[in-house]
This record gives sequence, structure tokens and C-alpha cells, in this order.
Amino acid sequence: MRILEGIPLHFQIKAVSPLIRGARVQKITLSENRETCIEIRSRNQSGFIVISSHPEICFFYYSHLKPQMKKVKESAWTQILNKYLVGAKIIGFEQMGWDRVIRFTFQNQKIWEEKNHFYLYCELTGRNANCILTTTDDPSCILGCQKTVTAQQNRFRTIIVGEPYQLPPQKINAVDPLLLAQQKVELPTLKLHDDLPKWLLKNIDGVGPFLASKIADCLIKRGVTPNNLQPCLSACLQDIFLPLFDQKTVFSVSLSPQDHMPQGIFWSSTTAFTHDLCLNFPNLNEAVKYFVQTSWSQQTFLNQKNKKKNFIEKELLFIEDELCQVEQSMVNEKQLNELLTCGNLLKLYPQLQILEKKPQGIVVKNIFTDLSENIFIEIDPLLSINQNMQLYFRKYRKSKTRNHILQKKKEELEFRKTILEQERDNLDQLVFQQEKDEKSPTHSGFFEPGILKFLTPSNNIILVGKNEKANHLLVTRFSSRDDFWFHVRDYPGSHVLLRISNQSVTLSEDLFLAAQVAGYYSSLRNETSVSVVYTSIKNVKTLPHAGLGKMTFRNETNLTVTPVLPKQIRRI
Repeated sequence: MRILEGIPLHFQIKAVSPLIRGARVQKITLSENRETCIEIRSRNQSGFIVISSHPEICFFYYSHLKPQMKKVKESAWTQILNKYLVGAKIIGFEQMGWDRVIRFTFQNQKIWEEKNHFYLYCELTGRNANCILTTTDDPSCILGCQKTVTAQQNRFRTIIVGEPYQLPPQKINAVDPLLLAQQKVELPTLKLHDDLPKWLLKNIDGVGPFLASKIADCLIKRGVTPNNLQPCLSACLQDIFLPLFDQKTVFSVSLSPQDHMPQGIFWSSTTAFTHDLCLNFPNLNEAVKYFVQTSWSQQTFLNQKNKKKNFIEKELLFIEDELCQVEQSMVNEKQLNELLTCGNLLKLYPQLQILEKKPQGIVVKNIFTDLSENIFIEIDPLLSINQNMQLYFRKYRKSKTRNHILQKKKEELEFRKTILEQERDNLDQLVFQQEKDEKSPTHSGFFEPGILKFLTPSNNIILVGKNEKANHLLVTRFSSRDDFWFHVRDYPGSHVLLRISNQSVTLSEDLFLAAQVAGYYSSLRNETSVSVVYTSIKNVKTLPHAGLGKMTFRNETNLTVTPVLPKQIRRI
């Protein structure tokens, strides 16, 4: 399935809920793909809740690592979320019935208002996906929203700030699927002329088109009739949903054989819908995270590929026009020979046999050929014969020089054309490749050329700034609350950042490794030992009006290390 239906969404929420309950919101950002990223802090570890309300890719997932996303300019929706939710505590996370609607409950004691509880509704309903922040009153009042459908287009309800919030329309008289699997409830009578998938979609809660078709296939294989519908349906539901209760169930993301585009998320009882090319994950949340991140990466890859291909096509058209102009501007060999012959004949003017005189010139016999060939020589009457001869020689030299320059330009254009055609052919054959993240932060998303990245044995990242801009970005953009900042004491050197993604018992070892790196990338590299200071990133501040890379720090700790590049770390 490309969009999680109500039942799988229920199990994903069940798996993620213990990880985020009690966490505090640190920061909220919005990406260009309508993704809301909520950075949280729980049990001394950072985490990220990503909610995608894009009509095509509509999911939520939890990640320990910061996801790669392109931020956009702060909008009214981001300002509303930061106003009410930053510093708030997540005290509830649930699914509304069996619908594709999830609700976060926040308590923000930092707000001066008496009512400091808020709901964040995420309607993951595909093309009508919305994110809505409300109060906890009855009825809830909308404080802000990020909606896809405008109020005029919505036939069922109005989503406007200040209006009461209403849930999306629900199925009428739909049956709970878990109770149905246990045969604790009964379904309406199935008629012979009913479309089985549509009938299942209408009468079973939490079931979408994908699961309805899967259940229908299972019922047909069991030879369902109106008389044995209840036991057959119960058995099919148990076969399909029982793996979701098992913690050892493997979830798969099917990939397209042509372009490796994620096609959908499946589990063991739905493997008939997958292709041979797929990746397996230990839980549903990891599968959803890979599906969303890979889909956006693939989309970005295709956009860049098409953009470059269009650029190449325009360049090839320009080169074709340039080659055409070069061909037209070049003087051919026949014209060059005629210019040289006319000049040489005028050089021997007293010995020429003039056959005919005309106002524009003379017709003479070409004495440079064995054949009896007559040639017309154009002569300017205002110039002497010697001046006309020099004029022909000058035209010949200029034409030959011009031809040489144009020929060189033609060769350069043809070489450029060949290179571009090869690039275009390579683009057509280029296929997106992305491997599954094996709990490694190697894909850290930093693209600043002045930053070096190293990976420690405990999967933490060491970042080294190689210039003033990179040093400034390490502190202002690429750091989080858990990170540590390093610098050699009292001497010039690179700023070093230890990004903590794994709070392990080997943190002291990583601190020592980062200090060695800070000593190595400093002016004291050739010394036997150096003194390096480090402190938490929250103790490092930029100095205003002092230029990039100028910092002030406090609560620092000293480490004496040997300035070498440790063998335990590797460049990424």
C-alpha cells in the first residue's frame, strides 16, 4: 500500500507511542514537501517526529536521526506551532477510531493562558490531508491549520481558524475489524450481486482499497457464500492481521525494478503483492521511514535529472546553431585558391594575355594551369594594379587566418557536443540507488564543501570546519543540544563538533577522539601534545559584528592529547 490504511496505522501508533510519550518539544520546522518535523527530547535522547501531509505521500514516522529535508521560509503555520507547542510535553498520542486520523495531546506549562492543553490532529487521508492545531475544549476551536482543500471546496465541514473542529466523515455502521476477527460481532447480509471489495470497504472499519481487495481474494479462495461469510471472513482477517501482532514480523518495501521507486509497504501475509526487488525492516515504523525518505529522495533525483537533461538539450541546440554559423562563415578552399591565383596573376600583370576588359575588371588566361582556362579578375579602378594585388593577398591571408580560428572553434564545439551527448545518454541510463540505513548516520545530509566528516566506532559523527563559513555553520546550523564543541586552546585551529546520535558508554572515548582531531586540524599539528578545550554546544555563542567563525564559550573542560588523526575513525 502507498498510503497506510487505518489498521496498519493503528499498529504503527502502538509501536511509536511509548517512544514519544512524555517527551518535550524542542523545535518545529517545515519542509518544502509539506512535512512538519517536530524535534523532541525524551530520556536524554533526541528524536524527530515527521508528519507528511503531502497529497501523494501521506505518512508519519519517528526517527532517532535528524531527517534530510530542505527547509522553507517560516510560514504562519510554523509560527503557530512554535508559539503553542515548543516546550510542551506530549501527554497523549492516539488514533481516532480506525480512521487515518491521529491526535497528539500537548501540555505547555510555559504559556500564560489557563488553558495550556492542545490537540494536534493529523488527517493522513491522501489528497485531502490536513494538519490542524486546536484547543481541548468541547467543541475544539481551531488555532491554526495546514490544509489541502479550501473551505469552498469542502462539502462536509469548514476548516478555518476560530471555527469549531470536526473530524472527517466516518463510515456509517462499520464493524470493528478486531472484534470481527474474533467473531464477536456480525456483518450485514451479503447479497449475490454485491461487489465484494466495495462491500468490505463499506462495512469493515479501518479497511481501505488495498486491504479490501486482499480480503476479497482470500474469501474467494475459501469459496465464500452468503451462508459461510462470517467464519470465512474471520479466518481471513486472522490470516492477514495476525502477523501485525507479532514483534518478529518483517515488513517489506517493494521497489520498482526499473527506477527503484518505492511501490508500497507489505508484510508476510501480503507478500503476493510485492515484486522480487524489496527491502526488509524489523518494524512498520522503519519501513514507513524508509518509504517516505526514499520517495522524496527519488523525487529530488528525478527533478535534478530532468533539469540537467533539459539544460543539455538547450546546450545541444545552441551548439548546433553555432556550428551552422561557423560553416557559413568559413571560406571554402576554392575561394581561397581563387584569391591567391588572382593576386599572383596581378603580380605578373605585364606578362598577362588580356582577353577582355570590363568596367569591373579583366578576363585573362590563367597561366598557372596547363588547361586553357580563362579567369575574371575584379579590379578597383581607383587603385593601382599593385594595390589591387596587395588587396587580394590581404584578403587571402585574412580568410586563411579566419578559417584557422573558425576551424578551431568548430573542433571545440564538436568536442563539447560529443561530451554533452554522452552525458545525455548516461542520464538516460542513470538509476536511483539508495541502500537501507543500517543504524548508521553516514548519510548525514551535510553538503557544505568546507566541512569534513568522520565516523566514530560508536556511530557518532565528528565534523571539522575548514574555513570561517564552515566554522560558523557548525555552531549555528549543524548542531543540536547534545553535541560538544572542541577547539585548540589559545591558538588558531578548526572548530570541531561531536554530534551525539548514540548515547553510549563509550562517550568519553569519542570525546578524546574528537579532541585529537581538533589538535590535528590546528596550527599545533606538529607538536607532541596540545591542550584542547571542549564544552556543550549550548555554552558556545557567536560574537555579533565580529565576523564569521568568532565564538565565545564557557564551562569548558581541558584535555591534553596528541594531535593526530585517530585510526579508530573513518572519513565519510
